[in-house]
Amino acid sequence: MNALKSDEFKSRSSHIGVRGEAIAAHYLESIGCRILARNFRRYKGEVDIICEEGSFLVAVEVKSRSGLLHGDPETAIDQQQIEGISQAAGFFQELRGIQKELRFDIITIHFPKGKKARLKHFRDAFHG
Repeated sequence: MNALKSDEFKSRSSHIGVRGEAIAAHYLESIGCRILARNFRRYKGEVDIICEEGSFLVAVEVKSRSGLLHGDPETAIDQQQIEGISQAAGFFQELRGIQKELRFDIITIHFPKGKKARLKHFRDAFHG
């Protein structure tokens, strides 16, 4: 892949990611969650969306794909990323003094060509 194509791919991927996170945030609000932060970073970890849902503080990882060539988006999270999400979410919880149980969810957004985006929500998808 030459540099130009690589930059185009990164730009397209970034656009898909931003769109996916916006759709996920809207969905979470529509089911009664209160968004507290987006793209919260701490050291090497990042949480795409942090929200409250009932008695839970929820750290949400959003995975967006335009195709499924590389597999289902929910399988794209490795142990290192889980540790980073967990550390960032724990720091956020401590920083804000939130005394709720921490839960880790995954939301996947698939953008099939020419069709409406498909969202899947995996509650309690992993443990940090």
